[in-house]
Amino acid sequence: MYHLYQKGYGYEKIKEYYLINSAYFYYLMSVLERYGTAWLNRPRHKWTSQEKKKAIDCVLINHESLENVALDLGLSSSGAVANWIRIYQKNDYNITDKPLGRPRKKTITKHNKQKELEPKDKKIKELERKLLYLRAENAYLKALRELTNEKQKKQK
Repeated sequence: MYHLYQKGYGYEKIKEYYLINSAYFYYLMSVLERYGTAWLNRPRHKWTSQEKKKAIDCVLINHESLENVALDLGLSSSGAVANWIRIYQKNDYNITDKPLGRPRKKTITKHNKQKELEPKDKKIKELERKLLYLRAENAYLKALRELTNEKQKKQK
């Protein structure tokens, strides 16, 4: 895409050929003009809190545009700066680094074992289990009695 632009093809023809959003296309061409094609092969950068704070201050205090700040930082889109600002405002104007990855699964370890129930609580649990069993048994016996009564009525 960038090579076509360098050969003299216009924005409109290239944009129509690749079917991408015009705003992103113009931004991408600006980044490639500034940093060259080596920008495409750059290693991934982990932005520190201080770097994010500087970018946010440029937008909120110095009133620079999101696109200009993102271009200065060499970001792939201005959406990252917009997300930083949204999170910054949501956290009452504090920079917080979110932890990477998924949260850990809760596993039972010796530090995290379930507490043993007191004897009184054990007795209550056992009685509740017995009560549930007896209720099920009672319902079964009632249904069985109904069936036998129906059979006897049919035989008479």
